[in-house]
Amino acid sequence: MLLESQRVKPVKMPVDYSGTWDIVSNVNFEGYMVALGIDFATRKIASMLKPQKVIKQDGDCFTIKTFTTFRNYETSFKIGEEVNEVTKGMDNRSCQTVVNWKDDKLVCVQKGEKKNRGWTHWIQGDELHLRLKAAVHYAVGRMCQRMSEDHRRDFSRQVVAAIAETTFRQCDIFAKDLEAFARHAKRSTVSSEDVKLVARRSTALSIYIQNKSEELNQEQRDLKKKKRRSRDTEEESRE
Repeated sequence: MLLESQRVKPVKMPVDYSGTWDIVSNVNFEGYMVALGIDFATRKIASMLKPQKVIKQDGDCFTIKTFTTFRNYETSFKIGEEVNEVTKGMDNRSCQTVVNWKDDKLVCVQKGEKKNRGWTHWIQGDELHLRLKAAVHYAVGRMCQRMSEDHRRDFSRQVVAAIAETTFRQCDIFAKDLEAFARHAKRSTVSSEDVKLVARRSTALSIYIQNKSEELNQEQRDLKKKKRRSRDTEEESRE
C-alpha cells in the first residue's frame, strides 16, 4: 500500500521529516489492513478516516504521532536502535522494531509474531510518502492463491514470503531507476516513458505496460471528447 500526505508547514531542510502532514491519497489500504488481520468493522471505519501525522525529528531521534477521530497512535525511536513496540491502534502486535536510513529514506523492519511487516518513509517534493510492506505481501498472497486454483499447485507460506520480499526489493530498485531517469531528463516528474524504460528488460512486463498506457491514453481522449460534447450541448441550450 502507498499513502501520500501533504505537509501543512513545509520545512526547508532536505532530509528533515519534522512537520504536520495531512493525508491526500492512499492505494490498497484495504489490502494492507486485511494482511494485518484487522477485523471488518475496524477496516470500514479506518478506510473513512483522514489521519494527520505529526513528526518531530531531533537528529536521529524521532517521535511520530498519528491522529484520527477514531484512534491516536504514537511511536518513538532512534535510528539503528531496536525497540519493543506494540502497534496500538492497528492490529496490536508485539514486535521488535528497528529503523535505519537508506539514502534519504526511513526504512523500518519489524520482527515478531507476523513476518513481512515494516514500512518505508520518504519525501518527494512537498509530499511525504509511506509504503507499507504488509500490503505487498497481501497482494502476492492473492496472486499465489489464484495461480494455485488455476494450476492446482500449492504455495507454502515460506514461498509466498520469499516472493513478497523479492517483489518489495524490486519495487525499491524500480523507484530509484525512475527517479534517476527523470533527473537525467531534467524533469521533476516521472513520466510514462520512464516507466516503459524501466520495464524494457522484461518482454511480458513491457507489453503489459504498453497496453496499459494505451488504455489510459484512450480513456483520457474519451473523457476529453465527453467534456467537449457536454460543453457544446450547454452552449447550444443557452443559444
